[in-house]
Formats: sequence, structure tokens, C-alpha cells
Amino acid sequence: MRTRGMVVEQMYPAHELARERQRSMLAAATSERQAKRVLALDRAARRAERARRQLVRSGNEALRLRGELAAAEQSF
Repeated sequence: MRTRGMVVEQMYPAHELARERQRSMLAAATSERQAKRVLALDRAARRAERARRQLVRSGNEALRLRGELAAAEQSF
């Protein structure tokens, strides 16, 4: 016949195992979220740099066209 103490002793290791597994899964999920966040920030940084370069090109093009327009107006 099992006593109450024996049942608790038998369940305790299983409970600790489940608790440790949950901790491990939470740590893995946290680590995965951080890795995804780093990758997303890296992609955002690359997009921002591309946008910055495009803005510079557009500004240069606007200056060039403005110069062409001024030269065309002077020739009339």
C-alpha cells in the first residue's frame, strides 16, 4: 500500500522535469525571438540605407534637371 508521502515523492521528479522542460522551452523561444528581431533590424537597416542612397540620387537628379531647365529658359 502506498502512503501519501510515497506518491508525492514519485510525482516530484516528474514535476521538476516538466518545470525544467518548460524553462528550457521558454529560454529557446526567447532566444529565437531575439534572433528574429536581430534579423529584422538588419533588414530594416539595409532598407533604410537603400532609401537614403535613392534619396541622394533623386536630389542629384532634381538639381541636374533644374540646371537644364534654367539653361533652356536662358536660351529663349
